[in-house]
Amino acid sequence: MSGKITVFDLEDFFNLSSDLFCIIGQDGFYQQVNPAWEQVLGWKAENLIGHPWLGLVHPEDITISHLPTEPQQQLHWDSRYLHKDGSYRWLCWSLSTSQKGLIYAVGKDISQQLRRIEALQTERESLYNLLNQLPAFLYLQPKDYGVGFYNQRFREVFGDPSEKRCYEAIAGLKQPCPECPTFRVFHSNAPQLWE
Repeated sequence: MSGKITVFDLEDFFNLSSDLFCIIGQDGFYQQVNPAWEQVLGWKAENLIGHPWLGLVHPEDITISHLPTEPQQQLHWDSRYLHKDGSYRWLCWSLSTSQKGLIYAVGKDISQQLRRIEALQTERESLYNLLNQLPAFLYLQPKDYGVGFYNQRFREVFGDPSEKRCYEAIAGLKQPCPECPTFRVFHSNAPQLWE
């Protein structure tokens, strides 16, 4: 069994990948695309070959620097890319140039990941809004004496703790409290009650 990669192996790799592979000429036009383009974005090879690669990038995401120009130069960026149905998908791109000036680009659809991130952010905002409605003050205490998350009631009682340590914001001290119940939690790993 030989460990050598043949041209056929490379073609298989190019054609079987679920990522978008393409070769772009020095003029910025498609020269070759793999079948994943049709699966991910609905575009067949004949729709793309001879057309500009940047032509399908969302206009707000285009900058002059998005195609590498120097040999062996590599670029990485995210952009919205036009689906054949008229919608846009978020793609993460890796581009590099060959010695001959061809641009090799690999795109990965990250739309679903971004939707999950947005959903988590929405959930977090909903939780923060709920915590801001509580009549009791609430805050998160990291071990570095900063003040992590804090709710609206905390701000009403102690003011804005931004750029302050917990002992400054809560007790008005210049150094950590000698018997801080919060730090007893860190040391004992047990809940503490205090007033």
